[in-house]
Amino acid sequence: MKKLTAIALLLGLLAGCGAGREATALPEQLPADFAVRFVKWTDADAPNIYDTGEKLLQKDLVDPDGPRTAQAALTVSDEILQAIYAKARDCALDRLTEEKLTSENLTVLGDGVRMTPLTEYEITLTADGQTYTVTGDATAREYTEQNGRAAQFWEFVQYMNELLLTSPEYQALPEPRGGYA
Repeated sequence: MKKLTAIALLLGLLAGCGAGREATALPEQLPADFAVRFVKWTDADAPNIYDTGEKLLQKDLVDPDGPRTAQAALTVSDEILQAIYAKARDCALDRLTEEKLTSENLTVLGDGVRMTPLTEYEITLTADGQTYTVTGDATAREYTEQNGRAAQFWEFVQYMNELLLTSPEYQALPEPRGGYA
């Protein structure tokens, strides 16, 4: 019984955002140069973008016959910027730059997960003079219970996706006209 409890505890620890990772190297305090560029796409020619450095928000309109995207100037409060930075530190994004976080790279037994349509992500952080780029796709979500790196990545993706979709700038842009199959 003690062995089962120990194994359950270990698996529980590995499932969290902090599991199996090095501590972040990002400074504790928000650097003056901090910026994040969150890009997600199903069609690489029409990505959704939330970019605090360029102060840009872009929305995929999913319209093959009209404009592919719409853009707006992005306004980000100091509180939101601080919260994004805290989440980046919590998930140690600076430590996830070495491999693309996809089923192909996360699978243990060789049986990867396939998704159609597939959403891909690129997150670029600038902090304290350093730039970090993390890439992956929606298949990472299927590995969050057994892979701490996938959990860290997916937690940050979900956080940024919520910011993108609920931002006033995104809401003010035209509605998408189609969908992906």
